[in-house]
Amino acid sequence: MVAHMATKKTAPRAKSKSKTAPPPLSREDWLHAAKAALLKGGVDHVKVDRLARDIKMTRGSFYWHFTDRDDLLRALLDHWEATNTGPLLLAIEAAEKRGRDGFNEVTKVWIEEKEFSPAFDSAVRDWARKDAAVARAVRRIDEKRIAALTRLMNSFGFAPEEAVVRARVIYFHQVGYYALAIRESEAERHKLLPLYSKILVELDS
Repeated sequence: MVAHMATKKTAPRAKSKSKTAPPPLSREDWLHAAKAALLKGGVDHVKVDRLARDIKMTRGSFYWHFTDRDDLLRALLDHWEATNTGPLLLAIEAAEKRGRDGFNEVTKVWIEEKEFSPAFDSAVRDWARKDAAVARAVRRIDEKRIAALTRLMNSFGFAPEEAVVRARVIYFHQVGYYALAIRESEAERHKLLPLYSKILVELDS
């Protein structure tokens, strides 16, 4: 008989933390931090080291989600388009189904500022003054929003050229509202809404 060789029992090795294990913060957490930095100090404040300090994380966590700072900035611009333009387009679609009374669906997005962030819009426009690619993106989004408002005016019965002009007036008025930093309470804006609606969407002004 062949004697069995005694084997030395060894304690199982503790599992080391995998280098590929996901960090505790998500991609969205970094995006929210980048947005906060943009709103606070402009695009020059959106730096990896600064964000890592703000949210008390290492740069390694950042590089799990993004290739570099430029990758983060591209994602931030996409985030702006999704969160600020998406709700507005949905409101316009809802308004088209309801007729002229549905125009309040659009103004509610701007007045209540729950889904749409005017501060985010303004910060991205400031950023666009320093970056030609961002400026092109802002123009594209402006055109997309105006096109949607034009379709809405068409659905209200306005002729094509008049629909375009009314859409521009509505949009430029709202952008100017933020650019001039007009301070009015939500109650005051709701009070004036019927007058704005009368001027902007009635057939006979």
